[in-house]
Order: sequence, then structure tokens, then C-alpha cells
Amino acid sequence: MTLGLSPDDLLVLLAVGRTGRFNTAADDLGLNHTTISRRISSLEKCLGGRVLVRSSGGWELTDLGRQALSAAERIEAAVNELALDSTGQQQLDGVVRVSATDGFSAYIAAPAGAAVRRRHPRVSV
Repeated sequence: MTLGLSPDDLLVLLAVGRTGRFNTAADDLGLNHTTISRRISSLEKCLGGRVLVRSSGGWELTDLGRQALSAAERIEAAVNELALDSTGQQQLDGVVRVSATDGFSAYIAAPAGAAVRRRHPRVSV
């Protein structure tokens, strides 16, 4: 039964599936662990079965959980596709570190780094 199935619940499962822990997933998502637990319970109720089982190292996916995780990964990919800048390019962010000689840095790396910053303002060079 999929009535009431929430994409947000699937994305919570994705975080738990990647980390194996409710607390770590909660930190990654900016939620508390009780919200994570409630979302997983809601997902299990909608899917009609367990998606996670307790293991010695935290939580592991069941067969149903792996199927749901696959759907969650597709949702995440679809959301990431929508994160485009005004030119239709996917937005980049992060830090790029370059190690080079003085001459290369001055004449090639510095202008290239400036061009990257203009095109992708969320990238630090």
C-alpha cells in the first residue's frame, strides 16, 4: 500500500541507509533522532513492512528497504537535476586547492581560478 507515501520519508531512509545510524542521519538532515524514527515508522506503515533492522553497528536495510532506497536515490537525483543555475548548468560548490610553481600560478592558475569563481560563485579556489 503506497497511499500517503512521502518522498521526504524516503529521503530520510536514504540518509539512514548511508550512515547506518539515526543520530548521524538526524545531524546530516538537521532533524532530531525522534523525527527520524517517526519518519521511518511512517514509511514502514505505508510500505507494509520493515525497511530497517537493528544490527551490531546500527541499522541495516531489509530487502524492502533496499527497494525503497533505490527509489530514494532516484528522487535525490531528480532533485539534484533541478539545481541548475541561470545558464542551465548544474550549480557547483566546494573548495578547489591548487599547488603549482610561481610562474604557473601567476600566469595560468590565477586567471583560470578567477574564471571559475566568476562562472561558479559557490566554488572557492
